[in-house]
Amino acid sequence: MKIPTKHLLAWYDENRILYPWRKTRQPYRIWLSEILLQQTRISVAKRFYEIILKRYPTLKDLSRAKESDFLSLWSGIGYYRRGYSMLSCARKIVKNHHGIFPSDLPALLELPGIGKYTAGAIRNIAFGILTPALDGNIQRVLSRMMLSQEKLEENFLSLGESAPASDFFQALMELGERICLPDPECSICPLRKDCKARKMGVQRDFPPKKIRKETRIFHWYLLILNSKGAAYYVRNRDRAFLKNVWIFPDVLLTEEKPEHTIIREFQHAWGIEIDAVTNHRVIRHTVTFRKIRVHILVPRSFHLNGSKGKWLNSIDLEKHPTSSITPKVLRTLQSSKDWEINRIKG
Repeated sequence: MKIPTKHLLAWYDENRILYPWRKTRQPYRIWLSEILLQQTRISVAKRFYEIILKRYPTLKDLSRAKESDFLSLWSGIGYYRRGYSMLSCARKIVKNHHGIFPSDLPALLELPGIGKYTAGAIRNIAFGILTPALDGNIQRVLSRMMLSQEKLEENFLSLGESAPASDFFQALMELGERICLPDPECSICPLRKDCKARKMGVQRDFPPKKIRKETRIFHWYLLILNSKGAAYYVRNRDRAFLKNVWIFPDVLLTEEKPEHTIIREFQHAWGIEIDAVTNHRVIRHTVTFRKIRVHILVPRSFHLNGSKGKWLNSIDLEKHPTSSITPKVLRTLQSSKDWEINRIKG
């Protein structure tokens, strides 16, 4: 075993965080954790990992799930495409692999929602097969170690060739998450004596920082229709995101518009006639490089003219996939002194 790898594994053995998915080698559970951790905070992923496993403890259980039931559990995570891919993946494994996760790399890459990184993570952790799987954290560690952004996969295999694949992979990942940060804490790094970037004094400037995408601002208008303790929800399959979730009738624009224009937009898009808005509140919502101004509109009165939606109370809503913005909007309205749920009549 190479000396820096030995130090890395000793550090990991003593300092690892015992997330629930680190207490298992079951491919189903490893796959679930990897999908959940994509673009999701660890605290959120941990909570939904436990919720999903309680409802669907095995891959076969998940493969038999009703789409609406599974996606209702997915509410609050975001990026619903992951949820759809998970169901498709589970069903394909049952159909083509007798319900057993394949360990072969080409077979994994043929499965819905599994790319090169996820396939590598599953092989490393669940099957103990050393496979390059380079997220941003691991790339940063390897780049600094070698003072090069070239041949990272080769360096991954070279450093880990005599180490347990699962521990080596997770140790590199955790080192990048906790110590080898963009502003690294080199004094406590187990690889500090072997890090070429540190020896050259360039660890804070290497690898070069990527130019961030310009933040775009959107104005998302949500129309809140209430009657007898229920709110009106629709699905917008023409929207570029959240196509299959149930949410308030909406209009998404790149610039703020006057009220009379928005009223016409809702009539054109949804067939909902509004005479005036009695409550217009704005909250902020951020998704990756998008800053969204969420305009919450409560009309004085409304008329549904052919709009296809559902009236859902809070219990009904739990059975439908929705967005994390939905409870945020409802909490905002319920704290508003000039809003009462039964004043709006259909």
